[in-house]
Amino acid sequence: MNRPPLRDVAELAGVSEPTVSRVLNGRLGVAPSTRERVIAALAELGYTEVPEPRTARRQVIGMVVGELTNPVFPTFAHHLRLHLARHGYLLIVAEGDPQHASEERCLEELVTSGVDGMVFLGGRHAEINGDLTIYRRLLERGLPFVLLNGRQTDLPVPHIRCDEGAGSERAVDHLVALGHRRLGLLLGSSRYIPTRRFIDGYRRALDRHELNEPMGAITETVFTLEGGRAGAARLLRNGITGVIAGNDLMAMGAASAAAARGLAVPGQLSVVGYDGTDVTAYTNPPLTTLRQPFEDMASLISDAIRSGIDGAHLFNDTYVFEPQLVARESSGQASARSDRA
Repeated sequence: MNRPPLRDVAELAGVSEPTVSRVLNGRLGVAPSTRERVIAALAELGYTEVPEPRTARRQVIGMVVGELTNPVFPTFAHHLRLHLARHGYLLIVAEGDPQHASEERCLEELVTSGVDGMVFLGGRHAEINGDLTIYRRLLERGLPFVLLNGRQTDLPVPHIRCDEGAGSERAVDHLVALGHRRLGLLLGSSRYIPTRRFIDGYRRALDRHELNEPMGAITETVFTLEGGRAGAARLLRNGITGVIAGNDLMAMGAASAAAARGLAVPGQLSVVGYDGTDVTAYTNPPLTTLRQPFEDMASLISDAIRSGIDGAHLFNDTYVFEPQLVARESSGQASARSDRA
């Protein structure tokens, strides 16, 4: 017969759904007496195909990320790997393409290989109207997972993110303190929830400083060096003197666009990035950026996914971190020309 719903078995056995899933998948970490209760509940519901527990093995976490050419994704993976390794877990990273056409394929390959839990950085949960079907299927399987830097969903899983809105507010405050009044945003598509948060924070900060939003001050492009360069060219034509970018790559592209027009950074254009990966300290000039707290976020992700595997569920709501402004040479005092503009 078909396998009964996890919730029915869990209720009958008096255990959590992840515990039922572990028994059904032959995973370790379930006490013999608890395993017997689950098997008895399954038998009562007419299901007897329960595998023997697997031999001892290292537990594995799968992680689906966006393109690995963007340093923020391997940076998160690096810190998460370190935290998981301290507890005997192995991290396997799969790369999805920017349109997420392969997110489901990556997930199926990881699940088929026998991962014990999943982490998603980017993907459909980061879109305003992204299809959550693949995540709902994971819930039905009883596989614990964490959603990172996306939107708040109705899924009963941990949502961990950095506050992009607070970041853009801090960037505006920083540039206004330097005398800039014509500030622009260089962002990815507005179909992504982080982009919407960026815009909201930017507008809140402008209101606090009693500044008007310049015409053409928000440019959408792709999250790459080339996208940043092309988008910044449009902002420069609109007289923007302070650019806040949605990631560090786009900010580097903006600096390149300024150099191509003979403009000095920061003398004639100030640039602020977002993410704060290590490479930003070595650009020319070193990049002012909003640094995500990678170590602290990775520690919480590790705790959350491991507690889910153990059936403890550390939390099933949203935990929000705030980015730190790291001021470097790419942002400077506005020139007299900027003030007049």
